Amino acid sequence: MRMTRIISALVALFMVATVPFLATGSATASESAASAAKARHDLTVSGKEIGTSNRFIAKGKVTTYKNRKIIVQRKINGKGWKFYKKVKTSASKGAFRTKITAGKRRGDKYCYRVTVPATARYKLTRGQVGCITTF
Repeated sequence: MRMTRIISALVALFMVATVPFLATGSATASESAASAAKARHDLTVSGKEIGTSNRFIAKGKVTTYKNRKIIVQRKINGKGWKFYKKVKTSASKGAFRTKITAGKRRGDKYCYRVTVPATARYKLTRGQVGCITTF
């Protein structure tokens, strides 16, 4: 009884160790190597309140993605990231600035992040803006 458990455990360990090597093809390995070779976009992002007005902005700079559109995403109460808006970066520095809002329901938590799409030289890059909790 004990010996069969040991043998079945060794067979399972062997299967777990060899299946990933058999399942990956040469195309997926070369694609993952190519994406690993790509660098991340040069992204700096922050969020802040304008004075004490209860109005908020997301601002930052993407020097590797000038004069193009980036995506701002929002997560409400931890339920997954959803599209919020597109923002165009400046042509000279790649800077952006946009208003972000929290909802009207009390006790909700709104988190924001910026997503810069992948290009031929850079891979998809995300930066965390911050969270707003309504009271």
